[in-house]
Amino acid sequence: MNNDETVKQFCAAWDEMDLGKILSLMSNDAVYHNLPLEPLKGREQIADFVEGFFKITATTNFKILTLVADDKRVVTERVDTFGFKDGTMMKELPILGIFEFDNNGKISSWREYWDLKDWVKRGGPAL
Repeated sequence: MNNDETVKQFCAAWDEMDLGKILSLMSNDAVYHNLPLEPLKGREQIADFVEGFFKITATTNFKILTLVADDKRVVTERVDTFGFKDGTMMKELPILGIFEFDNNGKISSWREYWDLKDWVKRGGPAL
């Protein structure tokens, strides 16, 4: 599987809220920097965050608008939509995602850029 297909599967795993699939596409020592939050290092920290997020989330949708790839990284322009278990919805939060890969084709670095003010304005819960 090439890197852009890995990212497409990764986004689909978020849509399915499949933590096991998400983690299976990441290296053991992966770093997830969900800016403006602090970076998470390793599958355990990443799993804890995602699991906590899924506890408050009923649905997710990662809609890829643009995907650009080279040998080492994939960049996505997305709009993410979240339905929360309290009945609220956040529609189409603009996201720029950058994925880097190890020699085994696993995601080793994942950085997400988004606007915290926009998250709050749209009714996003505290993270």
